[in-house]
Amino acid sequence: MKINLFGMPIIMHLWLHPLNFVIWFVEVLVAVFFVSGVIRHYQELYEYAFDEKNDRVRRIVARVLMPVLTIGLGMLLHFIGYSYPDTGMACHNLGLFLLVFPLIDVGINNWELAVRIAGIAAVWYMHHMLGLNRPQFAISVGLLLIGIVYMRINPQRIRQNLWASTVTFLYVALTFWLLIPPFSAPSQRGVIIFQAVVMYMAVTGIATFLWIREHRRAVHATEVERLASFDQLTNAANYNQYQADMANMFDEARADNRKLTMVSIDIDHFKQINDHYGHLAGNSVLIGVATTLDDELSQLPGKHKLYRTGGEEFAIAFADCDPDSVLDEMQSIWQQVQKAHYHYGDYDISVTISMGITALRPNDYSIDDLAKRADDNLYLSKHAGRDTITVEGETVHGNGERDLIATYAYFTQPIKPADGKGRYRNELLLRMFDQEHERWVLPEMFDISVQTQIDLMRRTLAQSSTRRIAINLTTAQFSDRNVANALVEFAQSKEGPDELSIEITDVPSLKVMRDIAAIYRAGQVLVEIDDVGSDNSFEVVNKLLPYADGVKFAMQNLRQTTTMESLHERIKFWVQVASEHQLDFVLEGVENKEEVDWAHDKLGIQHFQGYYFSKPFLPRL
Repeated sequence: MKINLFGMPIIMHLWLHPLNFVIWFVEVLVAVFFVSGVIRHYQELYEYAFDEKNDRVRRIVARVLMPVLTIGLGMLLHFIGYSYPDTGMACHNLGLFLLVFPLIDVGINNWELAVRIAGIAAVWYMHHMLGLNRPQFAISVGLLLIGIVYMRINPQRIRQNLWASTVTFLYVALTFWLLIPPFSAPSQRGVIIFQAVVMYMAVTGIATFLWIREHRRAVHATEVERLASFDQLTNAANYNQYQADMANMFDEARADNRKLTMVSIDIDHFKQINDHYGHLAGNSVLIGVATTLDDELSQLPGKHKLYRTGGEEFAIAFADCDPDSVLDEMQSIWQQVQKAHYHYGDYDISVTISMGITALRPNDYSIDDLAKRADDNLYLSKHAGRDTITVEGETVHGNGERDLIATYAYFTQPIKPADGKGRYRNELLLRMFDQEHERWVLPEMFDISVQTQIDLMRRTLAQSSTRRIAINLTTAQFSDRNVANALVEFAQSKEGPDELSIEITDVPSLKVMRDIAAIYRAGQVLVEIDDVGSDNSFEVVNKLLPYADGVKFAMQNLRQTTTMESLHERIKFWVQVASEHQLDFVLEGVENKEEVDWAHDKLGIQHFQGYYFSKPFLPRL
């Protein structure tokens, strides 16, 4: 039978002859070197295709290229073997091997397996097409099916065990060469089969050696990576892996506009455990807590990972989740740690953990912004008495209720007219209660949720006769439209203030100022720029002034570095700027009557704030 392949006539009749030893040995060497190169490239494709760290589309491409490489090259070699009988033995052996060994690939799906079986079946049929009525054809097909089933049941054993590989490929070689239709003179057939089978086994022996060596290399590389990426004590991913993974998750979430939630965890009073029970007991507690965390996380759906980021500190990253969706799960984990008992020797040790939870925000420019906010929330849990969870600045207790007063309160400081009588406005200053030292302190994190701010304002207004108030917002809070809309809604409600003013210290971009100030202005909420002349120079705020309602000059920021004469000149300048833009002007940080009289009499300043009138105080709640 004759076919035409790409213009090359091929007679589909196999005819071989024995090779002298030198030529046979040279063909064996060529085949061995050829298959070594193919195996190396195929192994690289295989590892890339099944490595979850790689891009999904590229992994799919690699999985497609694997059968394309082996089936395409294998069939081409068989056709060459028909066309050039002098090299036919080597070509058919190499083609047969390239079609058989992908059958032991691990991890392929049914479609990929079907493609591989179709490739070997096509070649098998091609070799028997001149003798399909022979009983040897049916026998060879049956034996081939038995071989395929065995290879699919034991792929790892065949790949990694020299004897299993030798027996399997010898079985394939004998099935192929003993049962195909006559391909030589009867007197030469035995010699040819012997030469072909030995050549095939040489090729498969080298392939098996390469597989085993690559497997050992991969195992060693995996172990090295595990040691580099995982904490050896707790088996959680270590800090280096945490940095790499979180950077990738952050970039992916930002690029695809997806959610990302981070949880910081700390074992409470761990130093006391080490001091009282010893460091080995502390290690047992670390292992126990990490195991509890890992066991509970393994039952949760979605993409998440546990890291040990410090001595007794852990972190969990949740992809495609917001804090509300993981809160119930983290409460369950928190309670499991509470219930657990960790043993060391005769000691039975119970511990608690504190958590801080936060989500990726549009203004987070690096993973450090997200990680710091999670740590800040953890800090709030620690200072709220430990054994708690803080979500975006709100402390959550065991009953799931968020207790605001236990963590935050607004201190009030009045803004007064020059005569000191009455109040023009109260500025609300955020403070946090330090449970450990039983005192109110300046928080490390001011990015509490807008609902917390509204609840705190509501409680403060209920105890104050002054209904005109000002609150401070961070740049992130000010830039958030949801915050602006919520504050406007509260300001316009019956329980809201008579007047609400928003003070910003870290000024936003011009676009943000223009867009967000429009929301506040439409809701009759004022916007003031704080710390002009010190933290915020004229060059920084000049373009923002048309969208502001007032400015505040903080004398206390410049007292230690500026002479009184220079300070007065700066105040004069900003009073003039405020007048030109028709802005309210508040002089902050006044400490005595002389400063008030000078500012009022010389510059016409009407509103003052400072220790001369009163220090911030906590209203009765």
